[in-house]
Amino acid sequence: MAKIFINPGHCVGVDPGACGNGLKEADVALKISHRVQDYLQAVGLVTKVFQYDGLGEICADSNSWGADLFLSIHCNAATGSASGTETLYCASSAKGKKFAECVQKQIVKSLGTVDRGIKTNRLYVTSNTNAPAILVELAFIDNPADAQLLVEKEDEFARAVARGVTDYLQGTAPIPDTVDAPKNIPKGNLSEHFSTDEFACHHCGQCGDMHPKLIELLEKLRANMGGVPIHINSGYRCPIHNANVGGVPNSQHVLGTAADLAVPAGMSFDTFQWYVEQLPFDGIGLYPYQDFIHVDVRDGGIGSKIYWEG
Repeated sequence: MAKIFINPGHCVGVDPGACGNGLKEADVALKISHRVQDYLQAVGLVTKVFQYDGLGEICADSNSWGADLFLSIHCNAATGSASGTETLYCASSAKGKKFAECVQKQIVKSLGTVDRGIKTNRLYVTSNTNAPAILVELAFIDNPADAQLLVEKEDEFARAVARGVTDYLQGTAPIPDTVDAPKNIPKGNLSEHFSTDEFACHHCGQCGDMHPKLIELLEKLRANMGGVPIHINSGYRCPIHNANVGGVPNSQHVLGTAADLAVPAGMSFDTFQWYVEQLPFDGIGLYPYQDFIHVDVRDGGIGSKIYWEG
Protein backbone atom coordinates (compact mmCIF):
# COMPACT_ATOMS: atom_id res chain seq x y z
CA MET A 1 0.00 0.00 0.00
CA ALA A 2 1.20 3.48 -0.86
CA LYS A 3 2.99 5.49 1.82
CA ILE A 4 2.10 9.19 2.02
CA PHE A 5 4.45 11.58 3.83
CA ILE A 6 2.60 14.70 5.03
CA ASN A 7 4.61 17.76 6.00
CA PRO A 8 2.66 20.60 7.69
CA GLY A 9 4.47 23.82 6.82
CA HIS A 10 6.78 25.57 9.32
CA CYS A 11 6.75 24.46 12.98
CA VAL A 12 4.37 25.10 15.88
CA GLY A 13 6.13 26.92 18.71
CA VAL A 14 9.26 27.56 16.62
CA ASP A 15 8.38 29.09 13.26
CA PRO A 16 4.75 30.23 12.88
CA GLY A 17 5.08 30.88 9.16
CA ALA A 18 2.68 33.37 7.61
CA CYS A 19 0.28 35.09 10.00
CA GLY A 20 -2.94 36.98 9.51
CA ASN A 21 -6.47 37.42 10.81
CA GLY A 22 -5.52 35.87 14.14
CA LEU A 23 -4.16 32.72 12.51
CA LYS A 24 -0.70 31.16 12.29
CA GLU A 25 0.25 29.12 9.25
CA ALA A 26 2.00 26.41 11.29
CA ASP A 27 -1.11 25.81 13.40
CA VAL A 28 -3.54 25.74 10.47
CA ALA A 29 -1.29 23.45 8.42
CA LEU A 30 -0.86 21.02 11.32
CA LYS A 31 -4.59 20.76 12.02
CA ILE A 32 -5.47 20.17 8.37
CA SER A 33 -2.58 17.72 7.92
CA HIS A 34 -3.87 15.52 10.73
CA ARG A 35 -7.33 15.55 9.18
CA VAL A 36 -5.81 14.57 5.83
CA GLN A 37 -3.99 11.76 7.60
CA ASP A 38 -7.22 10.50 9.13
CA TYR A 39 -8.98 10.39 5.77
CA LEU A 40 -6.11 8.62 4.03
CA GLN A 41 -5.76 6.08 6.82
CA ALA A 42 -9.48 5.40 6.59
CA VAL A 43 -9.00 4.10 3.04
CA GLY A 44 -6.06 1.93 4.01
CA LEU A 45 -3.12 4.13 3.04
CA VAL A 46 0.00 4.35 5.18
CA THR A 47 0.74 7.90 6.37
CA LYS A 48 3.24 9.87 8.39
CA VAL A 49 2.89 13.48 9.57
CA PHE A 50 6.15 15.29 10.28
CA GLN A 51 6.38 19.01 11.11
CA TYR A 52 9.85 20.40 11.66
CA ASP A 53 11.77 23.63 11.09
CA GLY A 54 14.67 21.95 9.24
CA LEU A 55 14.09 21.34 5.54
CA GLY A 56 16.99 18.91 5.24
CA GLU A 57 15.65 16.81 8.09
CA ILE A 58 12.16 16.77 6.55
CA CYS A 59 13.44 15.48 3.20
CA ALA A 60 15.78 12.99 4.82
CA ASP A 61 12.96 11.60 6.95
CA SER A 62 10.66 11.23 3.95
CA ASN A 63 13.38 9.50 1.92
CA SER A 64 14.48 7.14 4.69
CA TRP A 65 10.84 6.24 5.42
CA GLY A 66 10.40 5.25 1.78
CA ALA A 67 7.52 7.60 0.96
CA ASP A 68 5.65 7.05 -2.30
CA LEU A 69 4.27 10.59 -2.24
CA PHE A 70 5.43 13.73 -0.46
CA LEU A 71 2.80 16.35 0.43
CA SER A 72 3.66 19.67 2.06
CA ILE A 73 0.70 21.74 3.27
CA HIS A 74 0.98 25.53 3.62
CA CYS A 75 -0.97 28.79 3.70
CA ASN A 76 -0.05 31.68 1.43
CA ALA A 77 0.38 35.37 2.24
CA ALA A 78 0.83 38.52 0.21
CA THR A 79 -0.74 41.92 0.79
CA GLY A 80 -4.18 41.01 2.03
CA SER A 81 -5.82 41.36 -1.37
CA ALA A 82 -4.45 38.23 -3.06
CA SER A 83 -6.55 35.09 -2.68
CA GLY A 84 -6.89 31.53 -3.85
CA THR A 85 -5.12 28.20 -4.11
CA GLU A 86 -1.95 27.20 -5.91
CA THR A 87 0.10 24.03 -5.94
CA LEU A 88 3.82 23.86 -6.61
CA TYR A 89 5.89 21.01 -8.01
CA CYS A 90 9.40 20.40 -9.27
CA ALA A 91 9.70 21.25 -12.99
CA SER A 92 11.61 18.04 -13.73
CA SER A 93 8.94 15.76 -12.26
CA ALA A 94 6.11 14.64 -14.56
CA LYS A 95 4.61 12.66 -11.69
CA GLY A 96 4.83 15.69 -9.45
CA LYS A 97 2.94 17.70 -12.05
CA LYS A 98 0.16 15.11 -12.21
CA PHE A 99 -0.01 14.97 -8.41
CA ALA A 100 -0.26 18.77 -8.27
CA GLU A 101 -3.05 18.80 -10.85
CA CYS A 102 -5.10 16.28 -8.84
CA VAL A 103 -4.85 18.17 -5.55
CA GLN A 104 -5.34 21.62 -7.07
CA LYS A 105 -8.45 20.50 -8.96
CA GLN A 106 -10.09 19.01 -5.88
CA ILE A 107 -9.50 22.04 -3.66
CA VAL A 108 -10.80 24.54 -6.20
CA LYS A 109 -13.78 22.33 -7.01
CA SER A 110 -14.69 21.66 -3.37
CA LEU A 111 -13.96 25.04 -1.76
CA GLY A 112 -14.59 27.41 -4.65
CA THR A 113 -11.28 29.19 -4.08
CA VAL A 114 -9.65 31.26 -6.79
CA ASP A 115 -7.71 28.91 -9.06
CA ARG A 116 -4.15 30.23 -9.18
CA GLY A 117 -3.06 27.08 -10.97
CA ILE A 118 -0.13 24.73 -10.61
CA LYS A 119 3.37 26.16 -10.82
CA THR A 120 6.92 24.90 -11.12
CA ASN A 121 9.44 25.90 -8.50
CA ARG A 122 12.85 25.25 -6.99
CA LEU A 123 11.66 24.69 -3.45
CA TYR A 124 13.96 22.56 -1.34
CA VAL A 125 11.34 20.06 -0.25
CA THR A 126 10.06 19.32 -3.75
CA SER A 127 13.56 19.10 -5.22
CA ASN A 128 15.22 16.93 -2.58
CA THR A 129 12.67 14.20 -2.03
CA ASN A 130 12.79 10.86 -3.84
CA ALA A 131 9.00 10.63 -4.10
CA PRO A 132 6.81 12.76 -6.38
CA ALA A 133 6.42 15.91 -4.29
CA ILE A 134 4.13 18.92 -4.13
CA LEU A 135 3.65 21.94 -1.90
CA VAL A 136 0.07 23.15 -1.75
CA GLU A 137 -0.78 26.70 -0.70
CA LEU A 138 -4.36 26.19 0.49
CA ALA A 139 -5.41 29.84 0.70
CA PHE A 140 -4.12 33.27 1.73
CA ILE A 141 -4.04 33.53 5.52
CA ASP A 142 -3.84 37.34 5.38
CA ASN A 143 -6.95 37.62 3.20
CA PRO A 144 -10.05 37.86 5.44
CA ALA A 145 -12.29 35.77 3.17
CA ASP A 146 -9.64 33.08 2.66
CA ALA A 147 -8.84 33.05 6.39
CA GLN A 148 -12.51 32.50 7.18
CA LEU A 149 -12.48 29.48 4.85
CA LEU A 150 -9.40 28.09 6.59
CA VAL A 151 -11.23 28.26 9.93
CA GLU A 152 -14.76 27.29 8.96
CA LYS A 153 -13.92 24.81 6.17
CA GLU A 154 -10.95 23.07 7.76
CA ASP A 155 -12.46 19.63 7.21
CA GLU A 156 -13.47 20.45 3.62
CA PHE A 157 -9.87 21.43 2.83
CA ALA A 158 -8.64 18.17 4.32
CA ARG A 159 -11.13 16.05 2.38
CA ALA A 160 -10.26 17.85 -0.85
CA VAL A 161 -6.53 17.31 -0.38
CA ALA A 162 -7.09 13.66 0.51
CA ARG A 163 -9.27 13.19 -2.59
CA GLY A 164 -6.48 14.70 -4.66
CA VAL A 165 -4.10 12.09 -3.28
CA THR A 166 -6.48 9.23 -4.06
CA ASP A 167 -7.25 10.67 -7.52
CA TYR A 168 -3.54 10.51 -8.29
CA LEU A 169 -3.21 6.99 -6.91
CA GLN A 170 -6.23 5.76 -8.88
CA GLY A 171 -4.17 6.40 -11.99
CA THR A 172 -1.14 4.54 -10.66
CA ALA A 173 -2.45 1.81 -8.34
CA PRO A 174 -5.87 0.73 -7.04
CA ILE A 175 -7.02 1.86 -3.61
CA PRO A 176 -9.66 0.08 -1.53
CA ASP A 177 -12.32 2.79 -1.26
CA THR A 178 -13.04 6.47 -1.77
CA VAL A 179 -11.82 9.05 0.68
CA ASP A 180 -15.39 10.25 1.21
CA ALA A 181 -16.16 7.27 3.46
CA PRO A 182 -15.42 8.98 6.81
CA LYS A 183 -17.87 11.79 6.16
CA ASN A 184 -20.87 9.45 5.99
CA ILE A 185 -21.90 10.40 9.50
CA PRO A 186 -25.29 9.92 11.15
CA LYS A 187 -26.89 13.36 11.03
CA GLY A 188 -28.70 14.79 13.98
CA ASN A 189 -28.79 17.66 16.38
CA LEU A 190 -27.29 17.32 19.82
CA SER A 191 -28.43 20.81 20.76
CA GLU A 192 -29.37 24.11 19.14
CA HIS A 193 -25.88 24.78 17.82
CA PHE A 194 -24.12 21.40 17.85
CA SER A 195 -24.73 18.37 15.64
CA THR A 196 -23.38 14.83 15.59
CA ASP A 197 -21.11 15.44 12.60
CA GLU A 198 -19.08 17.99 14.59
CA PHE A 199 -18.14 15.32 17.16
CA ALA A 200 -17.70 12.40 14.76
CA CYS A 201 -14.59 10.24 14.96
CA HIS A 202 -12.06 11.11 12.26
CA HIS A 203 -11.45 7.40 11.67
CA CYS A 204 -14.84 5.70 11.56
CA GLY A 205 -17.22 8.65 11.20
CA GLN A 206 -19.34 7.65 14.18
CA CYS A 207 -20.37 10.11 16.87
CA GLY A 208 -20.67 7.82 19.86
CA ASP A 209 -22.81 8.77 22.85
CA MET A 210 -21.74 12.30 23.74
CA HIS A 211 -22.38 13.21 27.38
CA PRO A 212 -25.35 15.62 27.64
CA LYS A 213 -23.54 17.72 30.27
CA LEU A 214 -20.65 18.32 27.86
CA ILE A 215 -23.03 19.60 25.20
CA GLU A 216 -24.88 21.74 27.75
CA LEU A 217 -21.64 23.40 28.86
CA LEU A 218 -20.52 23.98 25.28
CA GLU A 219 -23.80 25.76 24.58
CA LYS A 220 -23.25 27.93 27.66
CA LEU A 221 -19.70 28.66 26.55
CA ARG A 222 -20.94 29.75 23.14
CA ALA A 223 -23.60 31.97 24.71
CA ASN A 224 -21.12 33.53 27.16
CA MET A 225 -18.89 34.46 24.22
CA GLY A 226 -21.75 36.30 22.56
CA GLY A 227 -22.68 33.54 20.14
CA VAL A 228 -19.19 33.09 18.68
CA PRO A 229 -19.17 29.69 16.90
CA ILE A 230 -17.10 26.93 18.48
CA HIS A 231 -15.11 24.62 16.23
CA ILE A 232 -14.58 21.06 17.51
CA ASN A 233 -11.13 19.79 16.56
CA SER A 234 -11.75 16.39 18.12
CA GLY A 235 -14.83 14.99 19.81
CA TYR A 236 -15.57 11.28 19.95
CA ARG A 237 -12.73 8.88 19.16
CA CYS A 238 -13.21 5.21 18.48
CA PRO A 239 -10.56 3.00 20.15
CA ILE A 240 -8.67 2.61 16.86
CA HIS A 241 -8.40 6.34 16.23
CA ASN A 242 -7.57 6.99 19.88
CA ALA A 243 -4.66 4.54 19.65
CA ASN A 244 -3.51 6.08 16.35
CA VAL A 245 -3.21 9.53 17.93
CA GLY A 246 -1.48 8.21 21.06
CA GLY A 247 -4.41 8.57 23.44
CA VAL A 248 -4.55 6.60 26.69
CA PRO A 249 -6.96 3.62 26.53
CA ASN A 250 -9.45 5.26 28.93
CA SER A 251 -9.34 8.64 27.16
CA GLN A 252 -12.30 10.90 27.86
CA HIS A 253 -12.70 11.18 24.09
CA VAL A 254 -13.44 7.45 23.85
CA LEU A 255 -16.03 7.84 26.61
CA GLY A 256 -17.78 10.71 24.84
CA THR A 257 -17.09 13.15 27.66
CA ALA A 258 -14.47 15.35 25.99
CA ALA A 259 -13.91 17.80 23.16
CA ASP A 260 -10.89 19.72 21.88
CA LEU A 261 -11.94 23.27 21.05
CA ALA A 262 -10.13 25.47 18.53
CA VAL A 263 -9.44 29.00 19.70
CA PRO A 264 -11.98 31.16 17.81
CA ALA A 265 -10.56 33.32 15.03
CA GLY A 266 -9.72 36.79 16.27
CA MET A 267 -9.72 35.75 19.94
CA SER A 268 -6.56 35.36 22.00
CA PHE A 269 -5.77 32.07 23.69
CA ASP A 270 -5.87 33.74 27.12
CA THR A 271 -9.32 35.21 26.49
CA PHE A 272 -10.69 31.88 25.34
CA GLN A 273 -9.16 30.19 28.40
CA TRP A 274 -10.87 32.73 30.65
CA TYR A 275 -14.28 31.94 29.15
CA VAL A 276 -13.66 28.19 29.52
CA GLU A 277 -12.66 28.56 33.16
CA GLN A 278 -15.94 30.28 34.04
CA LEU A 279 -17.80 27.00 33.49
CA PRO A 280 -17.68 23.77 35.54
CA PHE A 281 -15.61 21.63 33.19
CA ASP A 282 -13.81 18.90 35.12
CA GLY A 283 -10.74 18.54 32.91
CA ILE A 284 -9.09 21.47 31.13
CA GLY A 285 -6.04 20.84 28.96
CA LEU A 286 -4.24 23.92 27.63
CA TYR A 287 -2.42 23.68 24.29
CA PRO A 288 -1.36 27.26 23.52
CA TYR A 289 1.13 26.31 20.79
CA GLN A 290 -1.55 24.40 18.92
CA ASP A 291 -4.34 26.91 19.59
CA PHE A 292 -6.84 24.58 21.21
CA ILE A 293 -8.20 23.76 24.66
CA HIS A 294 -9.36 20.32 25.79
CA VAL A 295 -12.46 20.23 27.98
CA ASP A 296 -14.18 17.25 29.58
CA VAL A 297 -16.83 16.31 32.12
CA ARG A 298 -15.13 13.24 33.57
CA ASP A 299 -16.84 13.79 36.93
CA GLY A 300 -20.20 14.74 35.47
CA GLY A 301 -19.49 18.44 35.12
CA ILE A 302 -19.04 19.45 38.74
CA GLY A 303 -16.07 21.72 38.08
CA SER A 304 -13.25 19.52 39.38
CA LYS A 305 -10.84 21.72 37.42
CA ILE A 306 -8.07 19.23 36.69
CA TYR A 307 -5.49 21.18 34.64
CA TRP A 308 -2.57 20.24 32.42
CA GLU A 309 -0.64 21.93 29.64
CA GLY A 310 0.65 20.31 26.47
